[in-house]
Amino acid sequence: MNTDRLIDVLSANLEPVSPGQLGRTLLLAMVTGGVAAFGLMLATIGPRPDLNSTAHIEWAAAKLFFAFSIVFAGAPFLIKSIRPGRENESKWAFLFFPLAATVALALVMLLLGRDAWGTPLGARAISPARCLFCIPFFAAIPLAALIWALRQGAPTVLRLCGAIAGIVAGGLGAAAYALACSSDTVPFIAIWYSAAIALCGLIGARIGLRFLRW
Repeated sequence: MNTDRLIDVLSANLEPVSPGQLGRTLLLAMVTGGVAAFGLMLATIGPRPDLNSTAHIEWAAAKLFFAFSIVFAGAPFLIKSIRPGRENESKWAFLFFPLAATVALALVMLLLGRDAWGTPLGARAISPARCLFCIPFFAAIPLAALIWALRQGAPTVLRLCGAIAGIVAGGLGAAAYALACSSDTVPFIAIWYSAAIALCGLIGARIGLRFLRW
């Protein structure tokens, strides 16, 4: 069989994939991955025991807001990047806006002399290490689901696409960890949550470069 004949055979009866179908696949991956992340948190470390107090619920809500703002900022890029050549249509730099806003708030609190850290000395070494481990751990299933969903399309900027997938998965992992985290300060969220999510982005970039090829 010559090359032209092979191309004709392979291209026969091809049907275009609906953009809406790809978007729904990606949304399903985010929802499924998020549910899995929360389930993994409940099955391992569980929510913090004092979560039912008003103050801690408010801080948990703030952490959830930060985490989901990362997810919502990254989702449009992933939806567009699932189709070839559309990555440039998204302003992916907006992904850093939630981080920038949180860092700015943390700096204001520190400059105003607030007791922004607000945690015992012994907890300061434990909480960051726990955060840096748990968020990527809870983000593993969401990242796998997002990479699978992206493979249903045809992304072209593999490293960047994988990195954004990792950051979005990190946001889902951070949302799950928010209910278990015992550190209630803006600087802690700004520094350690962001560092853990950035680590997920680095992992996603490596995975995307390898598994998003088509």
